[in-house]
Amino acid sequence: MSTKNNTVKPAVCRIIDTISEVSGLVAGIAMIAATLVTGWGVFVRYVLKEPTGWQTEATIYLLICVAFLGAAYGVRHNAHVGVDLLPEALPLKPRLVLRIITTIMVLAVVAVVAWTGGKIWLQSYALDTRSASAWAPPLWIPYALIPLGMGLVFLQYVGELIEAVLALIGRLDPKHVTLLGSTSEAAEAQADTLLEASGQEERP
Repeated sequence: MSTKNNTVKPAVCRIIDTISEVSGLVAGIAMIAATLVTGWGVFVRYVLKEPTGWQTEATIYLLICVAFLGAAYGVRHNAHVGVDLLPEALPLKPRLVLRIITTIMVLAVVAVVAWTGGKIWLQSYALDTRSASAWAPPLWIPYALIPLGMGLVFLQYVGELIEAVLALIGRLDPKHVTLLGSTSEAAEAQADTLLEASGQEERP
């Protein structure tokens, strides 16, 4: 089936991609901040010879921010570790079907993690639990990153699922789908190759 007139992603998918890009930007800023805080902690301890207080804990929380807010960005660019031996051996349509099945499975897992993290966050907020350190920041702040980050991951996978389904039924050019076993940058070239191998090339 030709996808000649279906080369543009749905608006909802483009919005989700933009949200994931923004979350990746925030994660990058948090990484820079963690580096600066760590450097300041080293300077205070070894140059000024003063005890460090909040620096270590703040760095940990910033790295938690990097991990959870950067996760959706990783999904967006297919940067997470995966096994691609089977997907690489499949033609286009079976590969899209596999993409849909695995995405649904991942959505279920991510939903459980987000739900559980949300309950932990609400409990921490209600009880106003705090770190045992002298700094004693409220723990609901770093705990909030769990449901927030997993919610963003869930949203990105919903977008990936929509794209895969539309590509399978011929409503979207497969080059817009990040297939299992490929990076987002290689998606277009790989989709063209798979289309040719499957005999589904566009015809004039």
